[in-house]
Amino acid sequence: MSPTPRARFKRRFVGIRPWVRHSLVLMVAGCAYMTIGASYLLSQPTDSRSVALQVAFNVAPVEFWGTVFVLCGGLSVISSRWPPVTETWGYIVLTSLSAGWSATYLLGVVIEDAPNSNLSSAVVWALLAFIWYAVSGLVNPGQAVVVIEPHLDDELNEKGD
Repeated sequence: MSPTPRARFKRRFVGIRPWVRHSLVLMVAGCAYMTIGASYLLSQPTDSRSVALQVAFNVAPVEFWGTVFVLCGGLSVISSRWPPVTETWGYIVLTSLSAGWSATYLLGVVIEDAPNSNLSSAVVWALLAFIWYAVSGLVNPGQAVVVIEPHLDDELNEKGD
């Protein structure tokens, strides 16, 4: 007999997950992204940052992007423990924001004539996006199954007895 829709809902969305390695990574990354967002919100962008992120600032002011970083960081923190069934959805948020931020640096160089030195920022954010994508597929250490094969000497000793 299959579970009722209510039971399936409760299993998927009610409660929190135990603390595992992904929880730690998502919590730390979320706090880091919230800090980046707070720095965008609380300080005026330097001239070099304004030039580098001109594409993003043409779409919305720096305060908007700071809020986006804070919200994405908050979602990552939430995803570190909830919902119980899925443990890696926060990485989607981090990957998307990092890839998009990389694209803004790259487009700033290509479209807005920002200095070529901003390509290094584009590469760093792209690598960060790749890392979030790659880490999301890793298994928590407590979930790994280790199969120990009997040692050949032990087998020979058993046969000789």
